[in-house]
Amino acid sequence: MKRLYPIWPVFIVLVFGLDGGLFAESPEIRRIMPGDRLRVTVQEQPDLNRIYAVAGDGTIDFDLLGRIHIAERTSLEAAERIESLLEEGYFRKATVTVDVADFVEGAILVTGAVGRPGTISFRGDQILTLVEAITQQGGLQREAAGNEVKILRWKPGGSMEREVITVDVQKMFEDLDFSNDQYLRPRDMIIVPRLGEGAREGVREFLALGEFNSPGFHPHSEGMDMIRAVTRAGGISRQGQMAAARILRPDDRGNYEAIPVDISMLFSAADMSMNLPVRPGDILFVPSSEHAARGQVYFLGEVGRQGAVPLPPERNATLARMILANGGFSRYANENRVRVLREAPDGTKQTLTVNVGRILKTGAFEEDVPLRDGDVVIVPEAIFTF
Repeated sequence: MKRLYPIWPVFIVLVFGLDGGLFAESPEIRRIMPGDRLRVTVQEQPDLNRIYAVAGDGTIDFDLLGRIHIAERTSLEAAERIESLLEEGYFRKATVTVDVADFVEGAILVTGAVGRPGTISFRGDQILTLVEAITQQGGLQREAAGNEVKILRWKPGGSMEREVITVDVQKMFEDLDFSNDQYLRPRDMIIVPRLGEGAREGVREFLALGEFNSPGFHPHSEGMDMIRAVTRAGGISRQGQMAAARILRPDDRGNYEAIPVDISMLFSAADMSMNLPVRPGDILFVPSSEHAARGQVYFLGEVGRQGAVPLPPERNATLARMILANGGFSRYANENRVRVLREAPDGTKQTLTVNVGRILKTGAFEEDVPLRDGDVVIVPEAIFTF
C-alpha cells in the first residue's frame, strides 16, 4: 500500500497554526531549563529579589539556601519549592514568585529522511513539538522509518551526554492521534532513520552532524576511522569545536553511548590515539563554539562585560584567560583581589582569592585557576587613598 506521509504535514500545519506552530508557552506547562534566567521575589525578604541564572546542572545559587535544583519544574513548582525550604529554616510563612526573565535559546537540528534536513531557530518560551518540527522540514520521506524517530537531548550537568527518546511518528500520522507527540527543547537533535537503518547487521552508513562541511549520511567502508570519516564528510568548518567532538554509538536497544574524541589533537598534534574506529550506524558530532559550552560562569564587578558567560570545552578555561576573553578589567578594578565563589563537593561554600593582575603581568599562568560550571567571579573595585 502506498504511504501518504507527505499529505499529513499540510493538515498538521492547519491544526497547529500557519506560523509553524510556535506559540508562547504557558508557565503552567513549561519546565525550567538550564540556561534560563529566573526572576525570583520573596515578599518577606526583598534583598533576595533578583535574577538567578540556572546553571548547567539545573541549579540556582540562592544565597540563604545554597544551591537548589530547580530545572524540570514549572515556575509555580519552583516557587513552592523555595517557599518550602525558606519555611523550614527561616520564615514562618514565605511568599515566593518565580518567572523566567530570559529564556535559553538554541537551534533544533532535524536530519535524516525528511524533506528538508536543517535547523530550526528556537527559544525556550516557544512551543514546538516533534511532529511540527518534522512538518516544517518537509515531512517524512517515503523511505523514512517513521516508527523509529529519535530525539537526542542534552542531559543536565553541562556534559556532552545525551538521552535518547524514541517516538513512533508513523503511528501518529496514520491514526491521527498525537497524544504521544513530544515537546522539543533548545538544542535537541531529531534523527529520522531510513528503512533498514539502525544498529543492525547490514547498515553501511554513518551520520555526520554539526560543524562538518558536508553534514548528513555518508557511505561507510571497511577499516574506516576518524581521519577517513572526517575527510569523507568534507572536513570541519571554522566554527567547529574539534576538541569537543563526540561519536554517538548505538547499541542493540537503540540507545547511544557518547564517546569523546579530541579531533584537534588528531589533526594538529598527530595524536593517533584519537583516530578511533568509526562503525556503521555511528553518529559523528562536532558542536559549534556556542553549543560546546561546558556550562557557564558569572562575572560581576569591575570587568569589561558582566553577566553569564559560556564555559568553553578547552581545558585552559582558566580565570585570567576568561577575564581577558570577557573584555578584561575595567579602569577601577582591583586586579589583585579577584574572588571566585564556588560550591565544594560537600555542599559548603568556597571563596578563592586570586592575584590575577600578577598572573597577567608576569605571564605566570601556571598559577591560574581553572573555572568550573556555576562559578561566580567577583572583581572588586580598587580603593584609592589620598
